[in-house]
Order: sequence, then structure tokens, then C-alpha cells
Amino acid sequence: MSIREFIVLFVVCLIWGLHFIVMKVTIGGAADPLFYAALRMSLVAVLMLPWLKWHKGLMLPIFGAGLGYGALNYAFMFPALGMTTASAAAITIELYVPFSIILSVLVFKDKIGLYKLTGIILAFIGVIIIATAKPDETAGPYFLLGIILMVGAAMSEAVGAILVKFVKDVGPLQLLAWFAVIGSCVLWPLSLFLEDNQLSAFAPENRRTFLLALAYSTLLVSIVAHGSYYWLLQRLPIYIVSSTGLMTTVIAVIGSALILGEALTPNLMIGGAVTLGGIGLILVRKKSTADNPLPPLP
Repeated sequence: MSIREFIVLFVVCLIWGLHFIVMKVTIGGAADPLFYAALRMSLVAVLMLPWLKWHKGLMLPIFGAGLGYGALNYAFMFPALGMTTASAAAITIELYVPFSIILSVLVFKDKIGLYKLTGIILAFIGVIIIATAKPDETAGPYFLLGIILMVGAAMSEAVGAILVKFVKDVGPLQLLAWFAVIGSCVLWPLSLFLEDNQLSAFAPENRRTFLLALAYSTLLVSIVAHGSYYWLLQRLPIYIVSSTGLMTTVIAVIGSALILGEALTPNLMIGGAVTLGGIGLILVRKKSTADNPLPPLP
């Protein structure tokens, strides 16, 4: 890995890691979570329109993957961030990796060895340790529900990743374009049905935070970070690029403590270490076979 490639890798992780903090601040006070998610995906859809093309015979798995990657993951993740802490959310979403392994065993009959099995078990044990801890005071009274919803987001992304494997000869930017459209079509009705007073996000006291967060999510996360991620995939082994998840989580936890003042409780530190250790064990054992072209979407 060259110095330039490492810098790009670190910048991608920094953008994704700090995004948990941006989302927590925005959803915590400036905007309703589903409204924020729907508007973000609509803006991404507009920006990605040049890559939106119909793929005959492949649209069913594309729609399914879009539900997982562009709709249900955000439908779970954004409300969850209003209930839990950014650091706990960043760790929990890493269950995307063991869920992907489990689904690949069920769908593709992939073999799972002792190291992967151990990593999967450790990952879930770590999240359980976090979920059963006394919530940090910045989390609110529905901390456990927030963790459960984040697990749902991780599962949704894993389902999307599996369905992507049924899509051949479709570029990642074309997939992301469809994911944004599908996400918009699902998230807008959810917001209109479950939320009210969405336009309060544009009130004078909220407008600046909301618009800055929206620009960060749309431009830096969806365009810059994901574009750089695919640039890295073209140049580095997949197992190296897969490590972005671990680095992203570490940055999110450190940033949450320094910027948001979230407490690094013993349960969070122990549970986080166990979960990330399990994820690391999975990634190390996957390095010769990992082939998933899409990262988890923060």
C-alpha cells in the first residue's frame, strides 16, 4: 500500500466514522430520522441519475438489494441513532459482517471454519455486553431498543450484500443509483406515515445544522467516500479494503467521546473490543476469498 492509498483509506474511514456523530447530532434535535434519511437518498438519487439504467433480467435482485442497502437499513439505523449512542451504534452495525457470513452459508452453501465461527460468536457476545449495560446518559431511555434496531440495520445490509452477488455485469455506481431511488420510494412513505412536522428541520434554530448534515451525508459520505472506496478496491486486495469497517468504528467511538461527550463505559469498551476482535478474526480468515464489492452504508 502506497502512502497515497493509505491516506485515501484513512480519509474514507474518517468521513464514515464522523458520520455517526453528524447523524446523532442531527437526529437528536434538528430533524426527524426518516425524513432526514428520505431526503438524503432523494438527493443522492438526483446526483446519480446519469448511472440509472434498466438491466433486463436483473432488476429483481437489484430491487431486493436496494431494499436492504438503500431502504430498510436506514429505516432501522436512523431512528436507532435517536435512541442509542453514536459509539454503540457504530460498533453494532459491524454485525453486518457475521450476518453476511451466516447468509452466505445458508444461500451459497459456503463452508464456515472454526476461526470464522469463533469470530461470529465473539461479535454477537460483544454486542450483547453493550446492549445489557446501563445506558450512557446521552442515549435516552430506549437504549436497548436502539441497539435492536441497529442489529436490524446490520441484517438488512447483509441481505443486500447477498442479493448483490446475484447481479452480474452491473457497476457499483449503477447499483448505488438504484439503491438511492428504491430508498427514496420506501423512506418517504414511512416518514409521511410515522412522522409529523417534518418541515421543522428548516426552522431557523435547526436549519443550519440540518443543511450542513445533509450536505455531509450526501456529498462526503455518498459521493466522496464511496467513490474513493471503489478507487481503493481497484488497487488493493479486498481484505485490506475490508478493514475500513474496523477503522471506521474506532474513529466513531473516539469521536463520540471527544465531540459528543459520550462516556467510554467498561461495558462499551469490553463489548466493543470483543465485537471488533471477532470481526477482525473473520476478516483475517476471509482475506483469500472475500469478494463483496459494496461496503456497509453508514
